[in-house]
Amino acid sequence: MGSARKAAPSASGASASSITAAAVCALLLTLAPAGWSQSDTPQPAALSKQRTDLYLRAMHTPLANLESDVNHVAVRSETCRIKYGSAACGLPDKALESDKLEDRYSYYVKQPVETHAKVHPAKIDRRNWTGSAAASRQ
Repeated sequence: MGSARKAAPSASGASASSITAAAVCALLLTLAPAGWSQSDTPQPAALSKQRTDLYLRAMHTPLANLESDVNHVAVRSETCRIKYGSAACGLPDKALESDKLEDRYSYYVKQPVETHAKVHPAKIDRRNWTGSAAASRQ
């Protein structure tokens, strides 16, 4: 009569990061405007320009005021990741594990912009400077 009972598998075995990633994706999808269509999949280059614009605006505007823009870029980034892959869209392979605005901004905007700037530094061509700037240096 000493039959052993097998314990039922528990939900605690699930990875916390996969649950968090699923929650973030669900949040991002609920924030997506209803008017977006499947054909609105962002090209990686267009997404990069949008991130750069938001990165520059965030230097002069409180991040809380840019939350909808950050969420918009996050949704477009995940859409880009699905179609073109993480590397092409400037995203890490590991999913975001936070739902904080600062972390979303860092993950979807700041890190991709700064990484792109390191890999593709700006080229300055002195021939394109305005006459007053070139004259003041002579």
